[in-house]
Amino acid sequence: MKLIGYTRVSTEEQGQEGHSLEEQAERINAYARCHPDIELVEIITEVGSAKDMNRPGLLGLLHKMDTEGIDGVIIVQLDRLTRNLANLIQMVEHYFKPEGDSKNLISIMENLDLKDATGRMLVYFLAIFAQWQRERISEHSKRTAAHLKSQNKRFNAHPPYGLMVNPKDPVYLIACKPEQKVLKRIQTLRQEMGCSLSDIVKILPEEELFNRAGNPFNESAVSKLCRRNGWKPVSLEKEL
Repeated sequence: MKLIGYTRVSTEEQGQEGHSLEEQAERINAYARCHPDIELVEIITEVGSAKDMNRPGLLGLLHKMDTEGIDGVIIVQLDRLTRNLANLIQMVEHYFKPEGDSKNLISIMENLDLKDATGRMLVYFLAIFAQWQRERISEHSKRTAAHLKSQNKRFNAHPPYGLMVNPKDPVYLIACKPEQKVLKRIQTLRQEMGCSLSDIVKILPEEELFNRAGNPFNESAVSKLCRRNGWKPVSLEKEL
């Protein structure tokens, strides 16, 4: 049975014990050595979120199963493959169904083998739990960010435009005067003068007002800043 190993970490997990790509690869290799019927063709590694299937490594893996006579996939844990229930169902239905020329999915930690009915039943329960866990973490992160933001504390690596890390206390954010000047000008152009986004992105560089990287703003960035601050163009009715 020709299998491909698949290992994945998110950027946050790279340094965590038990999650590194090297440790996952070691466990896959050890499992293959203990099962003489398995021919481990290669191990694909990936760094990125498992929230969807738009990952080069995963797409390459599925392509190999379609075109290179690969019999299945071996992973350390189900959430390495995906944390999205809809994506898992799609993969199981397309690749790992018991009928016809189906592929096998082996997950070492859950002791899953989709060649039998029990494995196929358990995989759905585990996927539901994985998606719940991902959504719970996301909700917690949003609540934490909102709480820190309300206290004017730093809540991510890159402060919002208009703010900067307090050099005296990096936990807190303070106003960045040059960026506040740009924001004030955008507010005036949009809210008081009713300029369009396209007009604003033309006016700002003429006045030597740029984004944090020193480049001209684009319409998307200006639109985002206006939405964040609730700046809307003056209506005709109000002008009258």
